[in-house]
Amino acid sequence: MELWNRLRYVLSPQFDLYEQVAKVVRGNVADVGFGTGFGSHLLTMNAQAVTGYEVDECGIRFAQKVFPFPKLSFKYGDVAKGIDEGPYDFIVMIDIIEHIKHDKQALLNVKRMMAKNGSLILSTPNRLSRYRKAETHVREYAPKEFEGILKTAFVSVSLRTYTLEPLVSGYENPMVAVCRNDE
Repeated sequence: MELWNRLRYVLSPQFDLYEQVAKVVRGNVADVGFGTGFGSHLLTMNAQAVTGYEVDECGIRFAQKVFPFPKLSFKYGDVAKGIDEGPYDFIVMIDIIEHIKHDKQALLNVKRMMAKNGSLILSTPNRLSRYRKAETHVREYAPKEFEGILKTAFVSVSLRTYTLEPLVSGYENPMVAVCRNDE
């Protein structure tokens, strides 16, 4: 059953988003909440190195077995509690923030991991769209709510579609944000 759940994740819409994000990330990259590791693998396309962080020990073992590549490493890391590693030029969080109870604190923890002028690219389902709601979500955001929570940690926040184009519809799903660490 575990393998089937991981394969379903690989075949999900997150694959398309990871493909788009892989085109823009460079340098030292962190993938927070990597799930299967498949997206982390895609991020190595243009990155110097990618470190995947996950709280699921089974997910870590799975990714280490399936993606044993020199530019890629997987380890335990809980962004809600803080990860004392970095600095990272890019941090990627695909569909993670909606699972975190203390989202503001997690964003501040992510910011501490970032290099000066680093970027955070994160996605979340749009509460206003007609997607299937997940019982595992602590909360869901509408575009203005998502932007508001991000601006508690970052001055520069840009909402995007999964193709990284500017968000023009309040119903686009998923929502992607690009946040810059201008400090």
